Amino acid sequence: MNNLIDLHVHSTASDGSFTPTEIIQKASLLGMRAIAITDHDTVDGLEEGEIAAVQASIEFIRGCELSTRHGVYDVHIVGLWIPKDIDKYPEFVTSIQTFQANREKRNNSIIEKLQALGIEISIKEVENLAGGRVIGRPHFAQFLKNKGIVASEQEAFEEYLGRDKKAYVPRKAVTPHEAVQILAKTGATVVLAHPALIPCSLEELDELISELSPLGLNALEAYHSAHSFKDERVLVGLAAKHELLLSGGSDFHGKSKPGVALAKGKGSLRIPYFVLEKMKAKRA
Repeated sequence: MNNLIDLHVHSTASDGSFTPTEIIQKASLLGMRAIAITDHDTVDGLEEGEIAAVQASIEFIRGCELSTRHGVYDVHIVGLWIPKDIDKYPEFVTSIQTFQANREKRNNSIIEKLQALGIEISIKEVENLAGGRVIGRPHFAQFLKNKGIVASEQEAFEEYLGRDKKAYVPRKAVTPHEAVQILAKTGATVVLAHPALIPCSLEELDELISELSPLGLNALEAYHSAHSFKDERVLVGLAAKHELLLSGGSDFHGKSKPGVALAKGKGSLRIPYFVLEKMKAKRA
């Protein structure tokens, strides 16, 4: 494992179940060489993660993942090497604040939908479950399971929280084009996250990449827990066509995404250090 990396990891700063420090400790036990924490729409966990990584002698990349909407599709954009002096980039700071405000509105709307379905629930109860973390749908799923309304968190998504289900509320989001430009202006390396999970045709994906590349897109996340070997081959080909770098990550969330292990994904994922070396060479 000592030559492996993970460039897509979530902590309790967003919807993961382990703190940044705990993630670094797990990475250290695995003998990992480098890791990026890329929480949804926030940079709140980066300072803690970086301190822990220095102590563990693990290379740390400051990251985040912005949630965007392209037509009817959710598209996620990862930024790597987010600068420490982020206050110098007001557009990025404002966008993060907007993302967080929209998330809060969405959570309140989910509460209202569940209440309209006859479920007794308050935002305070969900906040208690989140334990100070950013509230997301996994916390609502946990609540529904704890109350005996569903048998499992998966059933909560299938019945209530998944797309177009009883209590689903779509995210109000910026476009991927805006997110790419916002991240590029900070000097971050900009990555299209898990492209094979975007439920569009290959032609539509190719067109989207064509639109994002001149705006500052640098890489495709070809290596991901949910990607098949065929997906990887297709994305490697698209990256070569558009002269983009490759990236990879497990999309580790801990207990809130069971079956996905740090650096290993669902078991077969392996991201060698040379992927990161090529990114750093391009940045230099």
